[in-house]
Amino acid sequence: MARTLRLPPTTRVWLTADAEITRLTDLYGQHLIIGLPLLSVLSATQLRALVGQHLALLHRTDARRADRALAKWSDVVWEEATPEPAVAPRREPDPYVAELQNAADRAAIAAAGGAEPAAWAVALANVAEVGYLVFRVDSGPPLLGQWWWQFSDLVDGWDRAVRHGLGDADWDAETAATLARLHPWLSAALTALGQGSLPLVAAADPVPVVPLSVREQRRIVRALIDQSVPTILRWRTYDTVPARRWQRRAAKNARSLRAQLAAALGRDLVDDVDAIRVIETGEAEQACGHVGGRHEFSAGDPAVALIEDHLLRRGWRLEHPAVRGVLIGPDGRRVDAIEVLRAGADSAAVRELFGHAGPATDR
Repeated sequence: MARTLRLPPTTRVWLTADAEITRLTDLYGQHLIIGLPLLSVLSATQLRALVGQHLALLHRTDARRADRALAKWSDVVWEEATPEPAVAPRREPDPYVAELQNAADRAAIAAAGGAEPAAWAVALANVAEVGYLVFRVDSGPPLLGQWWWQFSDLVDGWDRAVRHGLGDADWDAETAATLARLHPWLSAALTALGQGSLPLVAAADPVPVVPLSVREQRRIVRALIDQSVPTILRWRTYDTVPARRWQRRAAKNARSLRAQLAAALGRDLVDDVDAIRVIETGEAEQACGHVGGRHEFSAGDPAVALIEDHLLRRGWRLEHPAVRGVLIGPDGRRVDAIEVLRAGADSAAVRELFGHAGPATDR
């Protein structure tokens, strides 16, 4: 990208366990910081767009001032996007910030070969950052406070989850419009993307990455949780965590979903098959997270917890704990919860799995 944009190839590149691409200019030179989790969702072309965008800003003589100005403007734009009782007049960027935005967008377009792939890169980077945070909350130790254990294979777990599919990301027209203000040269393409959904799935043409050693994995996770001082951590992998942790997670998620459905219906659920039927038919729209019509089950659906909870109690196990809803039975049988849910509450697949299910209460 440096050669493509005719920039000096002096940038140092660092890999991290965070889902973002950032830049830093200091006394030691220019640093490009690439989050490995982003490489699971970005194609090579999309990665070029973000790298080109950051390189163009890194090699400015006023790079530090530019970073401060863009960060301040970004805070303003996102603050204005937050619903407030009193709507203040929308501010416009000053000429310096506008020039920085245009330079970065032009570099992204040149690097990606067009505005559309560059817009996709910006949108995916935005939703992947949120999706990765949700993944960490769902599968790892709490993010707040100092914890005595961490997953050394966190990035590998995320990559597995992405390859299975995480469903539609938290993406809408308002988010697209906000990003369009930050990327004026990509505004038309971003606005068009805002009219549809944006699923978090594996990139079709990812950038190959040499597998990290265990030591390197631990190093980037330690940096992610900001433990630079020597702190004793007990390192685990997803496969070595006791199964009861995932059983408790499924039970907690299922209990919460049952309570939401019962509250929306104004009655108790008969059992988990009844819960699936309620979600499927859209009888409790607010609790189901959609409005009107039959519910289409997709990866990341909350209803997966109902099947997980039921099967894990019967001696099943998760194929990989980072991937929700794919379970292996004591006899080696493999079940994908989404496929079961799509078959319908009254299907033979659901009746077989829940044939001995008890009431949908805390058991």
